[in-house]
Amino acid sequence: MTWLAIGLAVLNACCFTAGTWLQHGASAGGASLAAAVRRPRWLAGLALLAAGAVLQVNALRLAPVTVIEPAGVLGIVISVVWALRVRRAPLRWDTGRALAAILAGTGGFAVLAALNTVPRPVSTAAQIQAGALVCAVVAACLLVARPLRGRARCLVLGIGGGTAYGCTSVLIRAATEQFASYGISAPLVGTLAGLAATVLAGFWLVQRAYADGPPESTVATLTVVDPLVAVTIGIGLLGEAPGLTLPIAALGLAFAAVAVGGVVRLSRAVLPLSLSARQEHPCPAVPSGVSSSAPTPIRPTSTAPRTSPTAWPPDSPAEATTCT
Repeated sequence: MTWLAIGLAVLNACCFTAGTWLQHGASAGGASLAAAVRRPRWLAGLALLAAGAVLQVNALRLAPVTVIEPAGVLGIVISVVWALRVRRAPLRWDTGRALAAILAGTGGFAVLAALNTVPRPVSTAAQIQAGALVCAVVAACLLVARPLRGRARCLVLGIGGGTAYGCTSVLIRAATEQFASYGISAPLVGTLAGLAATVLAGFWLVQRAYADGPPESTVATLTVVDPLVAVTIGIGLLGEAPGLTLPIAALGLAFAAVAVGGVVRLSRAVLPLSLSARQEHPCPAVPSGVSSSAPTPIRPTSTAPRTSPTAWPPDSPAEATTCT
């Protein structure tokens, strides 16, 4: 059953990556969520994300969180390979190093957690503490992201969304335990309400991240932060690692730092891919005999949805300067 659960988690990673790209194509350019939801591309992405969520719930029923969550890291590889294929670009050295750091850091953290954790029931107090922790992190991310632009804002919002999604696995398990023990009850309704609020918060943050950065950067952030938060809640609040020692904890933090560093490196590495794509359509040369000081027609800003998966808002006004 464990291998079946891993297979379902891998399928979820594929659905998540495809849905992310489709929704990014509808949300890029700062489009509002109200405008994006009316686009067929965005709705198709939502359908894939919903299918992936069903697969993930069934996977969590068959295997522990520490086994299922790391499978989502495959979404990073799928997303970057997809991006390179769409942009017809080779795998750059810095992108490869970033992917290696993400896979090594997340994989090491997950294996270490799996070897040193045991299943524990999710208590009501643990749910409240996890919810308060997630709310604090999400609020901090919103505060930090407010003055930021471009890939920095995308990264911070992705961290907030990944933190919210990291709590959903714990709440899903809690709801499953409550339903199995008491059926439909007040605690179950409360858990489901918290789960809905967490999913909506993560969903909104991810949509905002799509509008400010490349999709592979968003996927990388989510698939790293999500399992790290889930395992951290399991160890810190649920007591799933009763025999945790200081050296093991330090090693786990080191793996987490490597994974987060890989996400930051990847968010920087994917920007040159977009710039190289823009260079395929250089600015037209000024004809001889025409004064360079003469006013040049400025291309009007289009309100139509962007269909190119390679475009996203620049990080500085200088990058947004039109050809003159």
